[in-house]
Amino acid sequence: MKIVEIENCKVGYILKGFVNHKNKGHYIIFIKSYHFPDFIGAMISTKNFENKNLLMSENHFNKTFEDGVNCKIIFNNSHLILAKLHKFFDMGPFELCGILSEDGIKFAKDNLNNLDLENWSQYLERTNDTNGL
Repeated sequence: MKIVEIENCKVGYILKGFVNHKNKGHYIIFIKSYHFPDFIGAMISTKNFENKNLLMSENHFNKTFEDGVNCKIIFNNSHLILAKLHKFFDMGPFELCGILSEDGIKFAKDNLNNLDLENWSQYLERTNDTNGL
């Protein structure tokens, strides 16, 4: 298990928070710092609820970390949730589970840049999503 501090995160890191995602498979893509120690992130789902999420591809994910260790999270019917999210440091500590490739980072940025920043509750309200993903 690789624990990572927010100040050491790089764009494209795939994180899992221990506090609110300990028993769920909700993975966060680190986009950039925001009012440190909070950050802007995106989420990955294996579901495409009502065509709200965008299917990613295998080339969007690195299979190994820089040190050669296999990533825990690689493409698995992965979908980018269309939301630029304010993620809170108190969701951590964070486990580093994977890394997006350069193509994956570009895909995420291209699809999220024009969106307004929102928190998860605001996203659910905006999309009338009662499933939570």
